[in-house]
Amino acid sequence: MIHTSNSTSIRGSESGAVLIVVLLVLILITLMGAIAIQRSSTDLKLATASQVNKLTFQSTDAAFNKLEKEDRSIGQGKSVDNVRGYVTRPGKQYVGREVVFCVRPKTNRFFNATKLTEKTIDGTGYISGKNDGFCNVGDSADYVGESRTVTQITFAKSDVKEAEPYSQEGDLTWTDDQISATGQSPFECADFEVYATSLLPAFSNASNNDVNTCLTRVNTDILKAECEADASKTKAECSIDACLENLNVPFNTQMQAYKSKPIGVRCLS
Repeated sequence: MIHTSNSTSIRGSESGAVLIVVLLVLILITLMGAIAIQRSSTDLKLATASQVNKLTFQSTDAAFNKLEKEDRSIGQGKSVDNVRGYVTRPGKQYVGREVVFCVRPKTNRFFNATKLTEKTIDGTGYISGKNDGFCNVGDSADYVGESRTVTQITFAKSDVKEAEPYSQEGDLTWTDDQISATGQSPFECADFEVYATSLLPAFSNASNNDVNTCLTRVNTDILKAECEADASKTKAECSIDACLENLNVPFNTQMQAYKSKPIGVRCLS
């Protein structure tokens, strides 16, 4: 009698099934690992972005604090050795003119009238001898501490529409007096705007030259609007912010508006 057996074929089928199961498990493990890595990478990017935003915000905020502290300590509104005195120089020719300087922490003074850039009224040219204020991201002296941020400040005198002679009165008099009783030289009550931009060049692939070019763009709202109205100009050519954003450079820009007046003077608004 001849006997037949299918045990060999059954064992082969079992081995094939086990192999398929193992392969499926390996595929699932691989997918789970890829998802975990992707999630970790996303979380890391979010954490880094949060830290970058915090660093640039803090650097910008610190610039305003230093600006106001030094201005109070010097305290002479008419002196051009501080920001308030320099930007509020009497004369309509200074209205809207951008004045730029780099926050260089290794220097003795926060504001230095000999280390600034003063632009023409349209923001396209420079006043003779006044073009040493832009930050240089290739210079370690222009970085703020260990945070590796660069902070550049732009300020400009605002166009205050106050009727004469009330906008100019002698020190320690009221601006609603038509004639100064002190006989002192007139002091112009003035408004001015300050824009501070902090950036982290290391978190971008942009070249130093490209970033430095961005820092030469206009920063005040009025000049940005005028530039953007020109159809021949791109948005990146019309402001520091748009230019840095185009290069994917992390940055933070804040603006503060100030009113300059002597103690005891009420400016007519």
